[in-house]
Amino acid sequence: MHFLIFSALLCICSCSWANGSDTQFNLTLYRQMPPLHQLDDYDLCLQQRPSQLLAHSTYCLVYVELRPNGSSELWQQIERVSRDAKHHYRHDHLFVGVCVERCKRLLHTLARFQIQQLYEGKVEDQELSSHYAKVHRRPSDERLHYDHLINSCLNKELGSKYQLRLRSSIEYCERANEPLEHDALDVTVYALLALLLLLTIVSSSYDFSLKRRQPLTNAARGNLFYQQALKTRAQQFLCCFSLCRNYYRLIQPPSSDFSRDLRFFDAFRVIGVFVVILGHTLMIFMTLQLQNPEFFELYLYRFETSLFQNGNAVIQIFFVMSAFLLYVNFTEREWINNSSSVFSCIGVYFRVFFNRYFRLLPSLVLLILFNGSVLTRLGDGPFWRHLTEAERTFCRETWWKNVFFVNNYMLQESCAQQTWYMAADMQLFELFLIIIIITKKHPALTRYIYALLIIAIFAVPASITYYLSLDAVYHMKPETYRYLYFRNSETFDRIYPPFYTNLGGYFMGFLCAQFYLKFRPLPEAKSSKGKWQLELGLWVLVLAILLILFSGYIFIKFDFEKPSIWLALYAGVYKNLWILTCAGFVSCMCFKVGWLAYEFCSLSVFRPLARISFQAFLWHVFVLRVVAGSFRQPVYVNSFFLFQYVVLVFVLTQIVAFFMALLFEYPLIELFKLIMMHHNTSKQTTSSFQIDMNAR
Repeated sequence: MHFLIFSALLCICSCSWANGSDTQFNLTLYRQMPPLHQLDDYDLCLQQRPSQLLAHSTYCLVYVELRPNGSSELWQQIERVSRDAKHHYRHDHLFVGVCVERCKRLLHTLARFQIQQLYEGKVEDQELSSHYAKVHRRPSDERLHYDHLINSCLNKELGSKYQLRLRSSIEYCERANEPLEHDALDVTVYALLALLLLLTIVSSSYDFSLKRRQPLTNAARGNLFYQQALKTRAQQFLCCFSLCRNYYRLIQPPSSDFSRDLRFFDAFRVIGVFVVILGHTLMIFMTLQLQNPEFFELYLYRFETSLFQNGNAVIQIFFVMSAFLLYVNFTEREWINNSSSVFSCIGVYFRVFFNRYFRLLPSLVLLILFNGSVLTRLGDGPFWRHLTEAERTFCRETWWKNVFFVNNYMLQESCAQQTWYMAADMQLFELFLIIIIITKKHPALTRYIYALLIIAIFAVPASITYYLSLDAVYHMKPETYRYLYFRNSETFDRIYPPFYTNLGGYFMGFLCAQFYLKFRPLPEAKSSKGKWQLELGLWVLVLAILLILFSGYIFIKFDFEKPSIWLALYAGVYKNLWILTCAGFVSCMCFKVGWLAYEFCSLSVFRPLARISFQAFLWHVFVLRVVAGSFRQPVYVNSFFLFQYVVLVFVLTQIVAFFMALLFEYPLIELFKLIMMHHNTSKQTTSSFQIDMNAR
């Protein structure tokens, strides 16, 4: 329920953006600066016939750095605005979309020495130039061929308008009528899609034929046949990819007391994914070609900024839920006790680990294949490759980071960066799987292991923050992700993705699970619902969440000398207080405390959406890149515009996730279950298996 309140507050705050303005902000002076994005008409440039001056119609996206000019009042204003990196873009760094034919015509009448005088050379930011050189490697990316021409052209054009000189670096170029050629990976992806389609058609047809063979009395009951277990193992294998059968698996109601107790997890997952999509939509739109970048710059001055900036901690609820399910499922199956042998413990570890690994891997691999092949072919535009090409390049070259779940430590040149969470979660799963095996084997060690974990939970982030002189909280700056990879974000790299800075979520999930298993059988647990003390306590947790989120505002607004013991202490406490409130919500709702909040989170509408939430998390950035990459010119953003696109991306993501779950995830789950599980135990483990799959 805290996610619901948090999301509502986001919507309320977004409505207030347009009404608020900074009293010191002067739009007239602001608009005198060169716009951050200037784009020639992309479609017109590539459709018009090239003159004799140029062999191909060519369009280039160019990164520009304005050269300092202390005698220019305009430069002084640019420098003054750009100095505040917490709230403003670098207004001396621009992106320009250039039609090469227009530049040729502009310089055609100039003598060679005049063109040479206009040339200022390459940009000083070698890190960025090197990054773009790694990403863009197509034959049309003729940086050396057009570098001199475009730099001289822009200096003549912008120099005459703003009396400033500039350096430039071509990010990429596109030529007309030069489609991207297909290679072996493309053919592999198309063959895989054709195979999936064929398997679905054959399996669905076979399942339908089995239904037709039923006696008339059974057939009259409609689609109930698809909800019943098949008689033979061969039929089960052949119907793994049946559309109807997988659809009913997707919407089936909870089948055990445990599942019914945790119905509220479904709402937590769905609303959590919505908040993740909201945050990533804002992040991507801050990188787009903007007509009014002051919208984001002014917003970052506002007090409610801390809701969004500190809101990155919401991901911890997923760690709490994953750990909760791991502990309950492991304990109820009683795989390990104090008489288990060491070899038995090792066997259980590898069986549980590989069971989880091979259930996550296929969906992740499919995303990597799509990003590496299909994504860049779904659209075009002046910013299309700026948004999508890195995925194509790195998904082809550094896919192993994702496959081995280590990309949370190597985000700079990684594919599907949002999957850092899956890597961190997998590493935490491995660690806490070892911990639960040890504590079940040697119960006397539990208190000592937990004591060490409590120390580490607070000491690790605090120590890292102090010794590396980091900020107390990570907060998004306009330049952080402007170039489609994280720059100057050491606090994010060191504190956010590593598993050892997220120990608190899993540890509190374990404690919640122990609390649940201990008190669930007691008569008092069934009478918890409606007790005003507990209901009041739940709403106190809501206030605690708001205080925790707003507490980071002072660190976002002001700079503090680093290293600081006080910043380190806050870093060690802040995230763990958030986790504690998440654990409080989980513990209360396990026993149906929460009044309307619990009733809302238990609505059956969340069940199917929660079951596709894993696919929604995987594919939402894919959808977001397709939506955002379609803009041709700089866009004017406001609160309603952003709200529209958040809803659009969320709805499109749910549609994609539904089909991915129906056609790929659920068939492979069923196939994997039939291969790995004995026939006589498959029924026994179905419900817990399903719950565990939805833990992410």
